[in-house]
Amino acid sequence: MTSTGILAASYFLPSNRLTHEDLENRFGEPAMKKVLSGAGIRTRRVAAPDVCGSDLAFAAAERLLLHHGIPRESIDAVIFCTQTPDFLLPTTACILHERLQLKNRCAALDINLGCTQYVYALSIAHGLILSGTAKRVLVLTGDTMTRTLHPKDRSVVPLFGDGGSASLIGEVPEGQGFVGFELGTDGSGSQYLMIPAGGFRMPKSTESGTEMEDSEGNVRSKENLYMNGAAIFHFAITVVPEMLQNLLEHVHLGIEDVDLFLFHQANKYMLDYVFKKLKIPPEKTHFFVTEIGNTSGSSVPIVMVDAWLNEKVKPGATICLISFGVGLSWAGTILRWPENAMGPVPTLD
Repeated sequence: MTSTGILAASYFLPSNRLTHEDLENRFGEPAMKKVLSGAGIRTRRVAAPDVCGSDLAFAAAERLLLHHGIPRESIDAVIFCTQTPDFLLPTTACILHERLQLKNRCAALDINLGCTQYVYALSIAHGLILSGTAKRVLVLTGDTMTRTLHPKDRSVVPLFGDGGSASLIGEVPEGQGFVGFELGTDGSGSQYLMIPAGGFRMPKSTESGTEMEDSEGNVRSKENLYMNGAAIFHFAITVVPEMLQNLLEHVHLGIEDVDLFLFHQANKYMLDYVFKKLKIPPEKTHFFVTEIGNTSGSSVPIVMVDAWLNEKVKPGATICLISFGVGLSWAGTILRWPENAMGPVPTLD
């Protein structure tokens, strides 16, 4: 039976930074001190107004292909994960297909699932290869979530940053690569993390663009991202541990059998709480949000590449990737890192 895994990966970040000091000037020192102690975020990367999520993904993909000398004609499918597409249509993956000069016999599709989308895309890439439809799949992520935030919304501005990534998925030696996946949804919580206006259910209008101030002094319109932080936190600390336990049981492993747990980088307090609840020791975790912020769907591949560059990801290691967020949705996978992996692409900064 064919085994599949991650062969190579890279990420790309905008050069513009929104610092802790910038936000102290905007929201006040006491408010930002609380954010720093909880979220653990000092700096966020912010894309320029003319840069889209696809541009960040394209830059990551070009670096990946050129660094490893990967033939473009070897790519049989490209999956682009984003919730900030270039257009309502066409699918942004089709635009990236042309920009990357991939062959015509290459599938191209988008996934819009926020912070969970990368692991979902890995499961689809895995399925495409197992079915014989593809041999190599390029999984791209890219979001400019900072463009969806109202600058006076203290509940979200200090948390989110922009970023993109590229991963090459392909065949690996038998017994290596992806061991299993766990995917789930609770649509009853969809209203807790959303941009209400801008789609066909609620088109943009004068009313939808009207600014409102909530009881905590946050300002936003219905065209901006809204997050119920308390509800999302409760979701994460209850569903994520259960999801991980189900995943481990499915592949007949325990916490002690996993070498490294790489979680969606939502915020440090939330992750520390979940790790403590699951009794995951600090040496089996990796944290990379302090200087870049929560990069949404790019969070998991970015922290994975950073851990790889720091030699925490090695051939034969058992790695667990966990993501959760908008939808509400969650996804996890466990893989044995393949011996034929090409390696991560060194960062530019």
